[in-house]
Amino acid sequence: MIRGARTLAVVVLLGAAPASAQTAQPSFAAIESVAAFEEHVDEGGRGTWGLTFDTVVSASLGSNFQAIARLCAVGSSDEWNRQIQPITLRYERRGQVAVRVDGGFLPSPIGTSILTNRPHLNPTITQPSYSFAALPIFEPDGTSAQLLSASYPLGALVAVSGGRWDVRTGVIDSSPVRPRRVFSGANPPRFAQLVAGGGISPVFGMRIGAAVAHGGWAAAPARSATLVTIEGEYGYRYTKVTAEWVHDAFESAASGAPDGDVTASGWHAQVVQTLAPRWFVAGRIERMSLDATLTPNPPFSLDRVPQHFTGTEETLGYRVTPEVTIRAGHRARRTFGRSMWDHEASVSLVWARRWM
Repeated sequence: MIRGARTLAVVVLLGAAPASAQTAQPSFAAIESVAAFEEHVDEGGRGTWGLTFDTVVSASLGSNFQAIARLCAVGSSDEWNRQIQPITLRYERRGQVAVRVDGGFLPSPIGTSILTNRPHLNPTITQPSYSFAALPIFEPDGTSAQLLSASYPLGALVAVSGGRWDVRTGVIDSSPVRPRRVFSGANPPRFAQLVAGGGISPVFGMRIGAAVAHGGWAAAPARSATLVTIEGEYGYRYTKVTAEWVHDAFESAASGAPDGDVTASGWHAQVVQTLAPRWFVAGRIERMSLDATLTPNPPFSLDRVPQHFTGTEETLGYRVTPEVTIRAGHRARRTFGRSMWDHEASVSLVWARRWM
């Protein structure tokens, strides 16, 4: 199965020849496709692999309206997941003060990891761990949470921007700490969330921003959560630095929670350096902390011993063509509740093309 997946990936990623040169003409539609294969091998020689097929289709509807859909199939050593996300209707008015209104299934309007969720946009091989790794359980009913999930909630968002500033606000139907799939029978309950954020660009190449989300995150009994993020990025010549800090405050049903709250926080910092026209390197360090976990035996209460997660990733990339990129890297993680580090060697092959 693994050998077949590898063969399929190589055929799909390398088999397509560049399109013939054509005169550029306005088009009412745009299609961008991505296919990616990655493999990871740990210290014991155990391997896992992943395949991603990802296409974004956008179509102009006239009068500044646009429809956008993302069709995505992700396979791994364990399972396949097929989704259509997001399906968005967008109104956009450009100018000195630009306005954009999105409605439908939206990329998460809080956090920066969603911006590199597609393989060709991610300079490393994997995403920041808090985009997919669950926090240790701290609720008696077993409800789990993430620090910040890279999900696609249903909602509406209004964004206004000028030359050096941007603000946004909206309402979504699920908490950013609970992952949700468009087509899944195991999604968490829907909770209305109020989201707001903004940023400034004090100098060329720099942006500093912040966002907040508040609403329910668990039911029976109803519990709410507040999430705050601060983010920054700076690019100069051939170097780009990005960083993000996240803080969550959960209402908990467990006894022993001060004022009913459990808190989690985390951050990551990432650097990308272009070495030559085809070569680049990227590195990331990340950390998550949870201030309490659930005791293993009844009566369940909170153990106030903090838990921590630390990770690093280093990647070397080579652009074979404008459409094909090869990456090789190393990842180290010390997960929650462990004192030892886990190491993995990784490779990936990514193909991306804009068709029209």
